[in-house]
Amino acid sequence: MTDRLGDYWLGARLDGGGHVIVREAYDESGTRHALGMPLLPDAESRARFAASAKAAGHVRSLSVATLTEACPDGEPPYLVSEYVPGPTLRQVVDRHGPYTGDDLYRLATATATALAAVHEAGAAHGALTPEKVVLGAEGPRLVGLGLADGDGGPPADVCAWGRLLVYAAYGADDRLGKGEGLDRPLRGIVAAALHPDPDRRPNARQLLMSLLDAPQSQQGRLLPPEPVDDPPLGARAEAVYARLAPSDQELVADVFLRLVGMAPDDEVASAARDELVSGRSDDEAASIGRVLEAYGKAGLISDRDTLTITYPALLRAWPRLREWLDGERDGLAVHRELARAARRWEAGGRQETALFQGEPLDRALAWAAGGRRRVTLSGGERTFLDAGVARVRRRARRRRVFTAGLLAVVVLLAGWQTLRQRGEAERRLEHAMARVAASRAEALRLTDPVTARRLSLAAWRLAPVPESRRALGAVDAAVAAFTDPLAGPRSMHAVSGDGARLASLDEGTLRVYDLDSGREIARAAGPEQSVRAMAWSPGNRTLALVGVDRSYLWDVATARVGPPFGRGLGTPGEQSAWFSPGGGLLFAAARQSGERWAWDLRARRAAYVGEYAVVGPGDRVALVFAGKESQLRRDGRATPAPWLERMPWEYAAFAPDGRRVAIAEESGIQVYELDGVPTEDTRLRPSPGNLRFSADGRLLAGTDNDHVRVWRLDGGVLLASRPVAATGADRAAQAVFTSDGQRLRVLTGRGTVLTIDLGGGPPPTAEAICSRYGGLSPQDWARHLPELPYRDTC
Repeated sequence: MTDRLGDYWLGARLDGGGHVIVREAYDESGTRHALGMPLLPDAESRARFAASAKAAGHVRSLSVATLTEACPDGEPPYLVSEYVPGPTLRQVVDRHGPYTGDDLYRLATATATALAAVHEAGAAHGALTPEKVVLGAEGPRLVGLGLADGDGGPPADVCAWGRLLVYAAYGADDRLGKGEGLDRPLRGIVAAALHPDPDRRPNARQLLMSLLDAPQSQQGRLLPPEPVDDPPLGARAEAVYARLAPSDQELVADVFLRLVGMAPDDEVASAARDELVSGRSDDEAASIGRVLEAYGKAGLISDRDTLTITYPALLRAWPRLREWLDGERDGLAVHRELARAARRWEAGGRQETALFQGEPLDRALAWAAGGRRRVTLSGGERTFLDAGVARVRRRARRRRVFTAGLLAVVVLLAGWQTLRQRGEAERRLEHAMARVAASRAEALRLTDPVTARRLSLAAWRLAPVPESRRALGAVDAAVAAFTDPLAGPRSMHAVSGDGARLASLDEGTLRVYDLDSGREIARAAGPEQSVRAMAWSPGNRTLALVGVDRSYLWDVATARVGPPFGRGLGTPGEQSAWFSPGGGLLFAAARQSGERWAWDLRARRAAYVGEYAVVGPGDRVALVFAGKESQLRRDGRATPAPWLERMPWEYAAFAPDGRRVAIAEESGIQVYELDGVPTEDTRLRPSPGNLRFSADGRLLAGTDNDHVRVWRLDGGVLLASRPVAATGADRAAQAVFTSDGQRLRVLTGRGTVLTIDLGGGPPPTAEAICSRYGGLSPQDWARHLPELPYRDTC
C-alpha cells in the first residue's frame, strides 16, 4: 500500500470502485482532505484530466467541495479537494429509503445550485451520481469535481441531475414512477432534464430558477437523517487512547512505534504479534493485548498475518503519535537493528556469534541508557544486550571494571529516564499540538479572525515554537466577526448603510441582527415568492426585497412586509439591489444578463427606463452612461458628459458632497470632478470593483468577491488590505463604513460580517488578546483542539 502521494498521507478509501480511486488524505499539518486518483491510460486522457481540473479550480460555491490541489503530471495523477463529512445520497437512500415531499425539493434545489455554480465557472462535473452528493451538517454538498473529463458537458450533467432526483425519489427502481415520489411540478422539471435531445434540456440555472419558484424550495436546508459522526483519524485514535486504563496507556507508544519504519519521512511497517510481547511479563503482555484489541476494533491497527497501522495517514493525523515519532526518531533506527538482531539470535539457538559487539553494541547500550523515551525494551531485547555485554566481559577481562560501570550507568540512567519520560513526552506532545493549533489558526484567519487569535494564543501557551510565534504575531486589521447562526447555502444577507445591522432571509423568514451585540432584534415572515436580492434604505428603517416578478418593502420597526410593487428579477446571474442615496429610487440588476431597472418609490413608476444611471446625494444629480451620449443630469437639466463614454457604470460611486465621483477602471481607481477632470495625481491600485465612500468623503473602500481595500484619498494611502472568504459567483462582498468612520464592516459568504479596524487593530500579543477577546471557551477548544483536554489560556 502506498503511504503517501505528494504532500499527502493516505487514509481510508472513500469510493466504491470504478475508474477513480478516492482516498481520505491528510497534509503535514494533519488537515483532512479527499484525494482522487483517476485511472488515465494514455496522454490524451491525462490532458483531458488536466483541463477538467483547471476548470474545476475556478468554481467558487458553498455547495461544492473546494478544489485544493491538482497534480495531473504526478505518478499517479491526483486531485485533492475539501473533505466533506457525512453520508452520501446513496447511503442515505439505501439505509432510510427514498425521499418524499419537501425534502425532494430541498435536495433538488441544493444540487441544482451546486451544478449552476459549476457550469457558470466554465466547468462540468461529468460524473454526477448519488455517490457524489454528500449530506453534510450544513446541507448537501457536491463532491468529485474535476475527476471526470465531462465529455457530454453541461447537458450531460443536467441529465445526470435528473437521474439523481429519480433515484432519490424511487430508490433502486431508478425510473420515473408514479404515486409516491415526485409531485407534478417537480416531475415536469425532472422530465425536462431527462429529455433525450441534449439541446432541448434546460441549463442548470434554468432548473434552479424553476425550483426557486416553488414554495417547497424555500422551507429550509436538507440535513442528514441522523447526526454526522465522521471524526478524523487523529480524533478516533485519541478517543481510543482516552478509554484505556493508565497502565495500558503506558504501552500505546511502544506498540505504535514498533509499527513505524524508518524511511526518510516515516512509513508504516509490520510486525508479528510475538515481536511485541516476546520477553514481556504477563502483565505487560496482557496490556499490549488490550491495546491491540482496542485499536483493532477502531480499525486503526490491522491484524492479519502481521500487525500494521491500517492507515499511513495516522502518522500525521494523530498529534500524539507525531510527538512520539519526533521524540524517538533518531533512536528508532538503533532499536530496529537491536530488535532484528535479538530475534535472529533467539531463532538461531542463541549462538554467541550472533551477539552485538564493538560499535553496534556501544550504540545499542547508549540508546538503551539515555536515547529512548517511550520505547520499552522487551525481555528478549534486554537478554540479548546482557549476553552481548557478558561476552565482551569474558573476552576482555581487562575491561571488567569499565563494563560493570557501564552496566551500572545503564541501570541508573534507565531508572532516571523512566521518571523523566512522562514529562518529556507531554512536553513534546504540547510542541506538536502547538504546531497543529498554529496551523488551524492560520486556516481560520480568513473567515473567523477572533477564533484564529484565540487559537494562536492557545498555540503559544502550549509551546513557544516558531509556528506558534508566527501565528501569535500575525497582524490582522479584522478585529471581529459575526456569522448568521441560521445561515444556509441559499440564505440572503444585506448590511445596513451604517454598518450596525445585518438582515437575513432564510427558509422564508426575515431576521435582523445587531452586529455589535450579535442579538436578533427583529423577525417577520418573508414574501411567498422567491427573493432575488435585498437592500437597506439610506435611513436603515426599510428593507427592499426584490422577488421574481414583484418587489416589496419591509418596515423593520413594525415587522410588516408591504404590498408588492414594480418589477422583480427573473433572469439568472449576479443579482443585486440598492437604494439611491436620497432613498427615493430602488435599483435592481442581474449582471450577467444585463437586466436592470429603477423604480421611483414616490411617483410609483419606472424611472431611467432603458438607461444606466448612477444617482448622487439627495437624488438631485445623476450620471447617465450611454457611450458618447452620456449625460450629467442635475436639477432637471441635462449636460453632455462624453468623458463617460468608456467608463463602467457599475463601478462608479458618488462622493457624499455630490461634486465628485469615483470610478474603478482597468488601469486603477480615479476620482473625478463632474466635468471629468481628475482630482488626484495618481490612480489607486489595484482596482477592485465595488466602491463606497465614508460619510465624510475622506476614505474610499473597494471590494471584489475575495478582497477588500481602504484608501485615504488625501495622499492615496492604503489604510487596509485584507483577503476575505470568496462570496461565490452570485454574491459580491459588500462593505460599509460605520457611522464614526473608524471601522469597516464587510459582508462575505454565508452571512459572515468582518469588522475591520481602520486604525490597525490590537497589537499581536498574548496580553492584548486576553484583554480584548479572552481565551478559547471549552466548547471552542473541543471543536478546534479535540486531541487535548481543555486548558484556560488566559
